Amino acid sequence: MKKRAIAVITVIVVLVVTFLIGTGFRKRTDVALVDYSVSEDGAAINLGVQVSSPMGYIRGFKNNGGGVKPHYLTFYSTFGGLNSSFGTVNTFVLELEADDTEIYFNRPNGGYELVLVKNEETGEWLRTKEEY
Repeated sequence: MKKRAIAVITVIVVLVVTFLIGTGFRKRTDVALVDYSVSEDGAAINLGVQVSSPMGYIRGFKNNGGGVKPHYLTFYSTFGGLNSSFGTVNTFVLELEADDTEIYFNRPNGGYELVLVKNEETGEWLRTKEEY
């Protein structure tokens, strides 16, 4: 009987830990650009982001652009459960090259949406639409 109780408790603990860690690998497709600023030398851009749903937070992003002109950013949920704020980050730094022209955020169904575009004449980064 004692071995059975230990086995049940072990299974429950493994399931809970798997859930808490596993949620941190979920892609967030509801990320909105709140604010941004470009460094003086133009080598980086600071992105202030926020989820548009009332539940959940962002812990990080991955640049799927491969270092080419467009940057395709995929954002990820925090670890610790569906509404955990453990490891929350709202500002990210994206390294830029002189010939970078576009920044996209991931959206549902594997697509991306253009959120920032560089005016090639002035070198200024502009929003494609106002979200907030």
